[in-house]
Amino acid sequence: AMAEAYHIQVAPHCYCGPIVGAANIQLAVTLPNFLILESLKQWDGFHATLLKKKIEWQDGNVIPSKEPGLGVELNEAVCDAHPYSGKDLHLQMMQTPLMP
Repeated sequence: AMAEAYHIQVAPHCYCGPIVGAANIQLAVTLPNFLILESLKQWDGFHATLLKKKIEWQDGNVIPSKEPGLGVELNEAVCDAHPYSGKDLHLQMMQTPLMP
C-alpha cells in the first residue's frame, strides 16, 4: 500500500522454490503497481517435480493458477524421497538472463 501511494512499482523477491514462487504469483496478481516476477528459471526440472501440477508459463509470462490457496499442491512423495540434510542452503546465480 505504501509503495502504491508513492507510485513505486513492486518486484517480489523469490530466492527459492515453487511454493514461494506460487505465493509471489498470487501476490503479484493483486498488486496494481506490480512490475516483474523474479523466479528460478521457470520452476522446471526438480522444482517442477515438487508440485503435483507444474506452474504454467506461456511466452515468458507466468499463468496464475485458478486453484484455491496458493494454487499449487505439494508432491509429498517427492519431498519425502529427497530430505534436506545439509547445514546451509546453496543457491547459485545464473551467468546470463533466461530471456533477452
